[in-house]
Amino acid sequence: MTNLLVGWVAFVTRSARITLALIVALTIGLSWVAVTQFRINSDLGQLIDQTSDWRVDFDRFQTEFPDLVKTAAIVVSGSSIAEVEAVTGEIVTYLSGRQDRFSAVAAPGSEPFFRDHALLYLDLEQFDQMINRLAEAQPLIARVADRPDLSTPFDLLHDAYRNEADVPLELLTEHLVASGQAVLSGDEGKVRWADVFFDNESTRYQLIFVKPSSSFDATLPDAKVMAELRAMREGLDLPGDVRVQFTGEIPLQHEEIEAAIEGVTLAGWLALALLFVVLLVGVRSGKIIAATFSMLAIGIVWTSAYAMLAVGEYNTLSLVFVVMFFGLGVDFALHFSLRFQEEVSRSGRPLQAALIASTRSVGGAIALCSLTTAIGFLGFWPTAYQGLADLGVISAGGMFIACFLTFTYLPAFYQVFGQPRPFEMGLPTSDRVVHWLLQRRRSVLVILAVGGGFAAYGASKASFDYSVLAIKDAQSESMLALRELQREGLSTDYQLSVIGKNPVDKQRLEALSVVGEVVLPEDRVPVEQAQKLAALEDVQFMFWDFLATEVKRPAGDLLRARESAATLYEQLPVDSALKPVLNRFSSASDAQWRAWEAAVLDDLVGEMAWLQRALAVEEVGFADLPDSVRSRLISASGAQLSVILPKDNIAQVQALSDFITDTRTVYPRATGRPVLEWGVGQIVIGAFQEALVLAVIGIGLILLFALRQLRTALLVLGPLALAALCAFAVIVAIEIPLNMANILVLPLIFGLGVDNGIHVVERYLGEGDVDHLMHSSTPRAVVLSTMTTIGAFAALSISPHMGTASIGILLTVAISFLLVFTVFLLPVLLEVSGLGKRSAAVGE
Repeated sequence: MTNLLVGWVAFVTRSARITLALIVALTIGLSWVAVTQFRINSDLGQLIDQTSDWRVDFDRFQTEFPDLVKTAAIVVSGSSIAEVEAVTGEIVTYLSGRQDRFSAVAAPGSEPFFRDHALLYLDLEQFDQMINRLAEAQPLIARVADRPDLSTPFDLLHDAYRNEADVPLELLTEHLVASGQAVLSGDEGKVRWADVFFDNESTRYQLIFVKPSSSFDATLPDAKVMAELRAMREGLDLPGDVRVQFTGEIPLQHEEIEAAIEGVTLAGWLALALLFVVLLVGVRSGKIIAATFSMLAIGIVWTSAYAMLAVGEYNTLSLVFVVMFFGLGVDFALHFSLRFQEEVSRSGRPLQAALIASTRSVGGAIALCSLTTAIGFLGFWPTAYQGLADLGVISAGGMFIACFLTFTYLPAFYQVFGQPRPFEMGLPTSDRVVHWLLQRRRSVLVILAVGGGFAAYGASKASFDYSVLAIKDAQSESMLALRELQREGLSTDYQLSVIGKNPVDKQRLEALSVVGEVVLPEDRVPVEQAQKLAALEDVQFMFWDFLATEVKRPAGDLLRARESAATLYEQLPVDSALKPVLNRFSSASDAQWRAWEAAVLDDLVGEMAWLQRALAVEEVGFADLPDSVRSRLISASGAQLSVILPKDNIAQVQALSDFITDTRTVYPRATGRPVLEWGVGQIVIGAFQEALVLAVIGIGLILLFALRQLRTALLVLGPLALAALCAFAVIVAIEIPLNMANILVLPLIFGLGVDNGIHVVERYLGEGDVDHLMHSSTPRAVVLSTMTTIGAFAALSISPHMGTASIGILLTVAISFLLVFTVFLLPVLLEVSGLGKRSAAVGE
């Protein structure tokens, strides 16, 4: 291999200008491929090969109830029932008119049927409270029904102060004051009477479910859908404290990709900045910096084009390699360039001879490193985790591209632009530390053994969080909305479902400690109807005259309203908040009086019409439910949907696991997104174990073949294993679990970290002792290249995508340990092993 590389570099340097011209031309062509063919596959279902019973169960559920999967949930919330209902109606109307974008729109809670039967759906305590509030409002309702103009509430208050009417003085006064002040200041000031009738002490929620059409061929398949939903929200004139949020599978998926792209972009620029600082401080050669950065730019273009040609797409995991390339590609460039700088500084050979000598010295090690790193990545290729398999294929290709450019572009670049300025190669501080450790080698070995044992114990406590929620941006809108719904105990798609011709055994399931509630189709029918209907008969008697009246609100008599207001003004206490409002209205225009009348009475008349319907309801059966609701409970084939809600917060993976496993002991075919993620998690664990075994075996065999001694190969792998154990012990200590993204790190530690060990061992064997090793370019190259790798991964750790960030954190910790072990520990182990003496003896 070394001879082949030496011959190739000699050829390149003889035709350096032509080589550079060809590389530039090829880069231009490949950049067109990379840009025009770029796409990201966000369909997580395609990232893992799923062939198992749990997948069959979910596919059946999806077939029976297609409108319940791959949906977006629009969450409307606020303290005012009326305002929440108004906004919900506006959204439903808009979405229903966009059938080209949304194939199904459902807002079960806002159906007129449920509004008209709202009294029957209250529990008995709420029902009794509602009846009491209606009884208090009866005088107002009766008088407004008889005379629906603004004079009526004034007269009613006047009579109340004279003890001739039993009405809630404070409540009526409060609404008249608030609406009057709003009108005087130019606002609408409408009184929401539904909030008066209903108990409104907590936040109210309405959920609207939409099934948009998505195209996974697009870079952001749901971008148009989310853009339209967000534009719709911007166009709403939201009243009061009403909020509109988006969550559900579609928004969660879209915002994950947005976070991944944002994170990679930010990390890429930050990695480049850190790389520049490291090179500026550690190399101090403008030509080496220029050569390294230009090679990285070319490598990114070539690798991106290769990814589109070989795999056809990126996914949220394989996209990470774009940043990884900054850290990994620079390794090869630094080792070659610093060895070339050392050769120039010490030997004084001509330019081409120095390039050939540098290749002869480090070429084999760089080629070996590219092979072992590629094998580390390719360990994912045969696994069922297609997302990581794609990352493996793309990354392996990127390593070979970086290796090719190292021995093609760099020699041609230096041949054309000249050699870098000489620079002292050694690391004096590292040299002193290594010698200090060598003097205490026995203690070092003991500490190493004990520390490795503790690290292994800590690493054994690592846990795996298979929920895809663990890798999403925790501060994204969709995640915050989902957490809020879970806290409120409202139904989300993180629940279990059982479909069958008959409903599930509710009692048996609710006996489980992990189950909070079981909802059957029949549970959508109100309970204890007989008792409520009997009570409503008494209320009907109370409102008898009102129920027989057709309530309309023609324009009232303003003269009578002014006179009633003047009479009331004289009756009001001095400290009444209504007195200054009436005083100001004494000189108000007719338009302002009309606006005040509308603010007080328009909504009340509408609620009175609702009350007439609500008091006249009859017993409800399942067949009476709206078709839009029944179709979400019983499929076209007659399958019934039973929903099982968790008792505990399933954001915690252990709670989610217990909920799934315990429920499936009773109903093994229970399905839903939690089961889907749970099943995928089992596949991911298997893929991780398979990739780790393949990577370790493959790298070990390559090292044995290249280094020709088992002991030497073990000396390269030893620091890797120790760094991996220490890294996993650290993440256990800081409570970062393994997840669907960062589980790839352990095989990568071996694939990435083996490079430094190879360079140190090869140079040690060539020099024969630690002194010559520590004064060569290799330690500096190891430190600088590892620092750039750490910089790239540290940049990933600030990504809003939690999966990407956790990869960055774990790899930063692991590579940091690896740097310490390789620079300080490995030379000690090499010296203790005596390999250098035997190598020198063979050389003699």
